[in-house]
Amino acid sequence: MKRQEIELSIEQEEAVEMCLDRQNRIFSVTGRAGTGKTSVLGVAYDETQQQVGVGKVVLCAPTGRAAKRIYELTGIKAKTIHKLLEFPEPDEEDAQGNPIPPDPRRNRERPLYERVVYVDEASMLSQGLYEQLMAALPPNGRIRFFGDNEQLPPVEKGSPFEAMLKERASKRLTHCFRSDDEILFNAERIRNGRLPIRNYRFEIIYTEQPIKQLISFTTEECVQRSVQIIMPTRNGNYGTNRVNPSLQLKFNPTGDIIRVDRKAKILKDAPPPVALRGGDKFLWNQNDYTLKLFNGDLGYIDWVNSEDGSLQISTEERQLVIPPFIQVYSPFHGSIIHYDPRKKIELGYAITTHKAQGSEFDTVIYCMSRAAPRMLNRRNIYTAVTRAKHNVVIITDRMAMTHSMRRYNGG
Repeated sequence: MKRQEIELSIEQEEAVEMCLDRQNRIFSVTGRAGTGKTSVLGVAYDETQQQVGVGKVVLCAPTGRAAKRIYELTGIKAKTIHKLLEFPEPDEEDAQGNPIPPDPRRNRERPLYERVVYVDEASMLSQGLYEQLMAALPPNGRIRFFGDNEQLPPVEKGSPFEAMLKERASKRLTHCFRSDDEILFNAERIRNGRLPIRNYRFEIIYTEQPIKQLISFTTEECVQRSVQIIMPTRNGNYGTNRVNPSLQLKFNPTGDIIRVDRKAKILKDAPPPVALRGGDKFLWNQNDYTLKLFNGDLGYIDWVNSEDGSLQISTEERQLVIPPFIQVYSPFHGSIIHYDPRKKIELGYAITTHKAQGSEFDTVIYCMSRAAPRMLNRRNIYTAVTRAKHNVVIITDRMAMTHSMRRYNGG
């Protein structure tokens, strides 16, 4: 069935019409999970192409994984915003080992060729990236943002998507087409500050020691690609940095190992090197256009070579050998740049809610503890559980759950 033949509701039709309105330079569509944002996006994209011409409309998303997901759902090829704006790659690093994003090639002086830009997962958009995207929009261009503003805001300060919903033309989709979905039923309860209820697709395990319970609860099945452990934070004894080595020890304790520094060694509070083995589940945490790997990519390490430091990884699409050193000419810098791509790998048995945004998994296991209160809020839980297509398991203590329901935002 063609997308134009999909039967849309009245409010969805209104959203499509507003997307096509040439008077709206900036327009946003929001709605909670299940309200049909993707259907609107697909139809509006097709009709915009008919309006302005093939090749003059582009779809993008903040992360590579989000771009892949929207392609899977709509069949429309999507780019990362960084790729659309032609950011140079690889990123340089400062003395602390943090990436220094240089200016994108597309800007006011050299705007985008496309006249209409569609942005999915706009709630993830940072203020800086939003400003760079708007600067690259041609004078006669239009931009359409789609997202769920009940999800987590960006890590950086500022939330441009929320600001646009208040200050610019927008449409909120309110009708849930999957109101009988047991996961979305609980997502709505969480969104409204009400405790979720157990059902055959949604399990809640209360325990005074959530981390120990999580490690005990997980089986080999829980570290498959279709199942993902999600946690509110990565830091401290109650985040992914603590859980990932424990799960590695449980499921993959022996074999060759390589250790990779994640930050510059001169940092006093630099995290310890990540230890990688063949068989580990991994998360790729920065875009790398040389290797065509993107922030949020998940997969498995096939093998590591402890002598030369190389390793082979497998994602859903391909296998790839990652060397310890890449040297490439960058026309943006006008020189040869060298870097260690392995620094973009971390263990992926458990990932943070922010890293899970834009993704979907068959099963989500969400673990939180009152001992890490800063990130406990219902937006975090709502974002995590709506990543699940079939099943959710929450492992928590009662105080953490109660505390989360009382807070809309973290901080």
